[in-house]
Amino acid sequence: MERIRLIGNLKFSLCLLVFAWGALTQANGASLLVRGGTLIDGTGGVPLANARILITDGRIARVWSGDTGAPALPAGTEIVEAGGKFIIPGLIDSHVHYNWYMGELFLTHGVTTVFDLGGGPVWSIAVQKGLNSGQIVGPRYYFHGVLGGGGAGQTDPLAGTNTAKMRFAANVNTPADAPKGVAALKGKADIITLNEDWKADYFKAVAGAAHAGGLSIISHSFNALDTSDWGVDGIEHMTGVGIAAARSPEAKKAVAAMGFCTHQYAPILEQSLPCIAAGHKNSKLYQWMDTSYFDEMIQHLVKNHTFLNPTLDFEWKGIIDRTPQFELEDQKLFFNPALQYVPEDERLVTLGQYHWADARPASDREQFLTGYKKVQEFLRKFVTAGGKLYSGTDSASANTPGLALHHEMQLFVDAGIPPMQALLSSTKWAAEMARMDKNLGTVEPGKYGDLVILAADPLKDIHNTQTVEKVIKGGVMQNIGYHADYDAPFHLTGPLTKHLYSQPPVIANLEPALIVQGSEVWVRVTGANFSPNSVVLFDGKPVETKFVGDNELHGRLTANQTSHPGNYLIGVETPKPGGGVAGGLGLIVDYR
Repeated sequence: MERIRLIGNLKFSLCLLVFAWGALTQANGASLLVRGGTLIDGTGGVPLANARILITDGRIARVWSGDTGAPALPAGTEIVEAGGKFIIPGLIDSHVHYNWYMGELFLTHGVTTVFDLGGGPVWSIAVQKGLNSGQIVGPRYYFHGVLGGGGAGQTDPLAGTNTAKMRFAANVNTPADAPKGVAALKGKADIITLNEDWKADYFKAVAGAAHAGGLSIISHSFNALDTSDWGVDGIEHMTGVGIAAARSPEAKKAVAAMGFCTHQYAPILEQSLPCIAAGHKNSKLYQWMDTSYFDEMIQHLVKNHTFLNPTLDFEWKGIIDRTPQFELEDQKLFFNPALQYVPEDERLVTLGQYHWADARPASDREQFLTGYKKVQEFLRKFVTAGGKLYSGTDSASANTPGLALHHEMQLFVDAGIPPMQALLSSTKWAAEMARMDKNLGTVEPGKYGDLVILAADPLKDIHNTQTVEKVIKGGVMQNIGYHADYDAPFHLTGPLTKHLYSQPPVIANLEPALIVQGSEVWVRVTGANFSPNSVVLFDGKPVETKFVGDNELHGRLTANQTSHPGNYLIGVETPKPGGGVAGGLGLIVDYR
């Protein structure tokens, strides 16, 4: 059968080519049987040996063991042999910023579902329809809707924005607006996202309205206990936990001295934040956590059924023992010739994230690691006490789509969390947090037929989740692997990944604009978005440059460069990732 493979140009291209890649979705009445292997069904129960899993019409119809008492199979049932293999539910990445190039990366790593926190209403609707119908190669796709207001002085999220890039947005200007705001998202967005700087009464009102409508809420947090009490289902990153656990007077003073910056005003170069922005390289925060307070905090969070998404790989990947291993795995992936369609900036940013702490002094790194060990202890105790994690990678905020989810589970196990619970964080618990567990997260009758067949046992070694041999989505065997001509019709413009990106430079003025032939002179270039690695260009060639600030550079012109009278162009170049060239200011070299 033919499978339509959508090939797109930039932005909103149309379907151009058709490839013979199998069925789009499981046809009505079609069946697939996975036969043999050990099933780890995602419930946390004992694995089922010699498993049989029958999928009909895209959903799991029956699960059993062996051939004794086996039901008669529907005519034409496709058989997938899995003897000696290990079968797990399709994996879920609960925090991504999706873009067109990610489809094969997710599927090939066994990620059959993603929750997108970064798209926009028009864009997300189109992407969701394409991915969930199988017309675009990639995972199931669900997306978040954002609510503005919250009593935190935020502006209208719809004002002056390109709605093709905005998440579904509605305003909650008073707590009484909460039902109306939630209703505006219901049936459009799949989960609600709130900003961490909302006021308590707004949080509570939205949580009540959302839960009444069957929707979950996630948020960054400036205090995990408060956020939990306000009714949020899932807390992103460990920032709120770190702040809540800073209990001593010295710790509180240190955290207060760091200051807080709201999410929307966080600087772009987040490795040098002057303030705490929830979830973004706040690694010095965690050294102040009071471990004697952990049990009390954990009881509070577990009682409220609050889920945590630690994003360990995102925040600590540059300073931990696993850094060399993870970096090598990313490098091998990005050097695959068939993956050169992944934008260069995204590859550079991801690999650069492994070195975000390189320039920090040894004392800083020691503080980071002290804090990381405390975070590991907290998470280990949290899961032991019945707390639930949901794995999200923040891909592609400097993480590799697909592979990063396996890294996250590895870091959970490194923290002392059993492999079974690490696996649950990417299956059952992720589905429960999103209130989508009727369809996702476990291999049980009635749920989507999303399965991953592994070569080795992930309960013996969580790294074995990377031994993906086959992926089934909705009862259809996926053509995993990478294809150099992969594309999809909906491209977001501009970089999604802000971490370590340099802004495109802008130049406004040049002094002096007239110099004498044979002069050796420093020219002053003013503008915006300059970086320490920006260089002044003279007639397209770099010259010695002094970085004065983000709005001023000085460039040195030699007597040799100015030896010939004429018109020359002065520009500025900031190297990748991000960056770019700004040019066009005229410099006249006059006769002596």
